[in-house]
Amino acid sequence: MKNKINIIIVIIILGTVTSDAQWKLESPIHSFVVSGTDFILKHEYARADSVFRVVAKQYPDHPVGYLYRAAVMQAYNMDFDVPIEQGKFDSLLLRGKSAAEKFSLPWSEYFLGTADGYDAYERVERGDWFGGVRKGMSSASTYEKIIEKDSSFYEAYVGLGTYYYWRSRKTEFLQWLPFVKDDRALGIKLLIVGAERSEYNRFAAISALISIYLDAEEYRQAEEWAKRGLISYPENRIFLWGLATSLDRQKRSAEAVSVYSNLLETIVHGHAPHPYNEIICRLNLVKSKVALNDTTEVFYHLKQLLTYEQYSFPSHLQSRAKVKFEEARALLVKLENQRTALK
Repeated sequence: MKNKINIIIVIIILGTVTSDAQWKLESPIHSFVVSGTDFILKHEYARADSVFRVVAKQYPDHPVGYLYRAAVMQAYNMDFDVPIEQGKFDSLLLRGKSAAEKFSLPWSEYFLGTADGYDAYERVERGDWFGGVRKGMSSASTYEKIIEKDSSFYEAYVGLGTYYYWRSRKTEFLQWLPFVKDDRALGIKLLIVGAERSEYNRFAAISALISIYLDAEEYRQAEEWAKRGLISYPENRIFLWGLATSLDRQKRSAEAVSVYSNLLETIVHGHAPHPYNEIICRLNLVKSKVALNDTTEVFYHLKQLLTYEQYSFPSHLQSRAKVKFEEARALLVKLENQRTALK
């Protein structure tokens, strides 16, 4: 692993900054991927799935139809914080990997690494940490091999960069040991290359960078990458959440209020399967307003979110929702007391 990391560092310094090569899928698969990904980023998941259904039907030996349908499922479940339909998801990955094994290089390796990456994320989400780590390592190893062979295959940078950062982040308590390396900076460099040069994973790289910079408490950087994403997709909830959170944590409350208000509009009109994200957004909006001593509509937002107290949330959200309701009720009482005192 150490030699591979050193090779990748050299590639970043000497290779990718000057390379003009670009890998694209064959026509018409390229157009299908661009169109379907555009629908995902606009949160039009049914339309995205329909695009990749067509691919799977018309090109049953191509991995794109199956793997991107799995990607649509994952994006939907990340957006709305609901459990994935595991049987269907696993079946799509299996069919995608089967097709990828018979495909041409380097796309064959890339699709196999991508399938393992999707699998790794879902395993961690459902508590299978060992399986998630194993699949994540497999995915990263595959991406490393691709980049060693061809530094212009920028699609592989995104998954590998994400893996390097979060692996190091989750094992930082062990980094005093000589054989445990901190690859967070390397992961970020790979993601920046991916964000700037990837054909299909540019916005996945931007999303990953937003999460990473928020985690690292580098809020200005998170803000800048969120704004980059919003240039192309101004109603994308991932980018809006990232921008609102970065402004909030910089205590730029007036700007945060504006972004939370825009985000709330997209959530309310987004046909969510449950109101948890609406609750969080309304509560954060209220807290940003309170920080400005602005009580306009704060009582409305608090009372509106408290109307969901009897809602039957998915089991993994019940305790989290309860905490938010308690926080909202305490804030409502405090604000009502302040209003009474001023009369």
